[in-house]
Amino acid sequence: MVEIKPEISIFIPVYNEEKSIEGNIKLLKEALKNIKKQVEIIIVDDTSTDKTPEIAKRIKGVRYIRKEGGPSRRENLAQSFTEAKSQLIIFMDSDLAVDLRHLNELIYYSKKADVITGSRYMKNSKTKRKFYRLVISKLYNFFLRALFSSKVKDHQCGFKAIKKKAALELVKDMGINMQRSWFWDAELLIRAQKKHFVITEFPITWRFGKKSSFSIKKELKMIPCIIKLRLMI
Repeated sequence: MVEIKPEISIFIPVYNEEKSIEGNIKLLKEALKNIKKQVEIIIVDDTSTDKTPEIAKRIKGVRYIRKEGGPSRRENLAQSFTEAKSQLIIFMDSDLAVDLRHLNELIYYSKKADVITGSRYMKNSKTKRKFYRLVISKLYNFFLRALFSSKVKDHQCGFKAIKKKAALELVKDMGINMQRSWFWDAELLIRAQKKHFVITEFPITWRFGKKSSFSIKKELKMIPCIIKLRLMI
């Protein structure tokens, strides 16, 4: 039997998602019924300690990759891109904070761009989040635009598509950094601009995830990574 090669590879990074992973994958599969393309779904598990592994393994039509003792969820995700069988990689947060109807836009814009990212801060974007997080996020994005001359409005949205060739090149340049944490998304976009990859940003509908891993302490750890990248490029 001839294997049908997927046209899109969707990566879902997870950590201790036993309560939601099965239901959210079901929602994703429902959304994919409206997309007339062959899609593979890949769960990348960042050393979960609950029942996430056994639940993920029993979900039909899904590939499961477990990273033992990896540096971070985003770093493990990046190192998994080599597993994509297609030439278009999509990744999104496991809480499905972004409305899945935007999948069609990710795919549509990939026809003319190398990197496509959802944005919570463009005209027509709709977001629902706590006020203090909104303020911190906007200050963070303003700082990055000023420091790196970035044209991106939202450096942190976990809803992106990227051509596999561009992804592997950027991941190689970025290397592995134990302290980078959530700065990974921003660095990917900053490096993509410096390499003159075509980037498309589009407005999304986004809601605050119930299981957000945001913390001031974690965000402050990104400062040395930001300084290092600025000095480098």
